[in-house]
Amino acid sequence: MAPSEGRVGTGVAGLDVMLGGGLLPGRPYLLCGDSGSGRTLLGLQFLLEGVRVGEKVLLVAVDEPAPEILDNVRSFGWDLSKIHTLEANPGVAVFRRMGNLQEIKSMHDVKSMGEMGEKPGAAAPAEDVSLQSIYLKLKRQLDVIPFKRILIDSMTSVRHYALRAGDDIQTERLEIQSLLRFLSEREITTMLTARPYEVLTPEAVLCRGEIDLAREWAGHRIERWITVRRMRGTPHDSQRRPYTITSDGFIVQGTKEFVPEPVTKGGPPFQAPSPH
Repeated sequence: MAPSEGRVGTGVAGLDVMLGGGLLPGRPYLLCGDSGSGRTLLGLQFLLEGVRVGEKVLLVAVDEPAPEILDNVRSFGWDLSKIHTLEANPGVAVFRRMGNLQEIKSMHDVKSMGEMGEKPGAAAPAEDVSLQSIYLKLKRQLDVIPFKRILIDSMTSVRHYALRAGDDIQTERLEIQSLLRFLSEREITTMLTARPYEVLTPEAVLCRGEIDLAREWAGHRIERWITVRRMRGTPHDSQRRPYTITSDGFIVQGTKEFVPEPVTKGGPPFQAPSPH
């Protein structure tokens, strides 16, 4: 199924079916899954779909260096040369365009020593990983390149660094809200990866939709399931669907093409498509 007009395709046909034709543009979405569930892979397919339709796309790498993330999926034979990357790891912080791995611009400390109240001659602080630093780096780059899709991998690690720095939950919520509002105002469709949460997180509350990936043991094999937990502003298939990871990437099974009817007062409720 091709993305519906006015929708943003995820790069995974079966998921676009579950979303009623794709994501609503210019909004932030949360992609949750345990390690090994394929959340980064799905995020990269989302970026590559943007490349396919002629968009500028950006990977913000937090969990591991961007070259390692992209190297991990080179076995799929995908052309990754047009994915721009922004490193957010401590001590790595550089902006590169993959392909020739040529460094375009070094990303120095977000705040100058004067702004931080440091005395002249004091040692420069180590590069931090924070929502504020990511926000300011993105702002600098968006003044140069008009990205239409951004993948932040992952918010769990960003929140870990924020907790270690002593940020309280209210400050964290406000910073996440500022970041997501900024990206929406720039009309950027953003996917944020995260591990499953037990306590509701700010990004889970503030994102406009959530897609969950799960792995379960069934005897001696692993079964994988994808669920569109919620999606604001559009009817969607909320039934849990099986998926596999093949040489072509994500394949969502048990979906069929449908055109969801608009929800009107007193009208019939949206019916999710039945599996084959």
